[in-house]
Amino acid sequence: MVSAGHHLAADAARDILDAGGNAADAGVCGGICLAVLLSEYVNFAGVAPIIYRHQETGKVTTISGLGWWPQKASLEVIQRDYGGKIPLGILRTVIPGAPDAWISALERFGTMSFGEVAYAAIQFARNGFAITELSAEIYAAEADELQRWPENERIYLPKGRPPRAGEKLVLEDLAGSLQYMTDQEKSVAQKGRAAGLQAARLAFYQGDIARKITRYHAENNGWLTADDLANFRVEIESASRSTFSGLDIYTCGPWCQGPLLSQVLNILAACKIEHIARDTSSYIHTVVEAMKLGL
Repeated sequence: MVSAGHHLAADAARDILDAGGNAADAGVCGGICLAVLLSEYVNFAGVAPIIYRHQETGKVTTISGLGWWPQKASLEVIQRDYGGKIPLGILRTVIPGAPDAWISALERFGTMSFGEVAYAAIQFARNGFAITELSAEIYAAEADELQRWPENERIYLPKGRPPRAGEKLVLEDLAGSLQYMTDQEKSVAQKGRAAGLQAARLAFYQGDIARKITRYHAENNGWLTADDLANFRVEIESASRSTFSGLDIYTCGPWCQGPLLSQVLNILAACKIEHIARDTSSYIHTVVEAMKLGL
């Protein structure tokens, strides 16, 4: 089965399963689609933590999908020039982790090409898709922030105002980036699937996309460089494991909020939460306090 935060992403991922793809292929497809359909939440050049259970071995693996700071990032500058707080804007940029995470998942667990799993996302971005009511509310609430950055204003406020529910949003630049990665993959198709996936990765981290990113940083006093992108790779490791109520609970590692879930569940187990009536004030209070202690 497939579950996603947008029905079109779920439909696209289900189509991958129908076409013979496996869970990894479908998951990557759905995740990339969400970077288009819900870009107010998630960005293709952002983060993409992945957790995968291998059916035959039962082993649970995580892919970090989380970028680290550029080599030039300076705590001294943040403390001296910005009062110890990371300023809004380009200095908040970490190395994009999501593209390498998606491609690593395909390499390690999938069966399809990048172009196959990215096809639906490219179509949504190029041809446009209808804005949902929730997305329209978010764009309206963030309109002032979007106007602060000329490129965001151009893309997300094309009519000089936030898009309304039911109106079509087109992300032509994102479609172009995904298509470029697909084209680079196709250019080495004769060398096999592994070479194609590597070509798609290089297109982002060392090709035209990387050059556009680093040029923008150079022109706007950012820290990200070509070396940062070229040397980046996600971390692949065994999942963190705990138990609760006889169930095995697997999460990503301490580079995300995953272990917090295990901590909270352990606290609730110690409180014998199963003996407290559901949806009562005592039950809700216990859960809230456990979450506070976990944090």
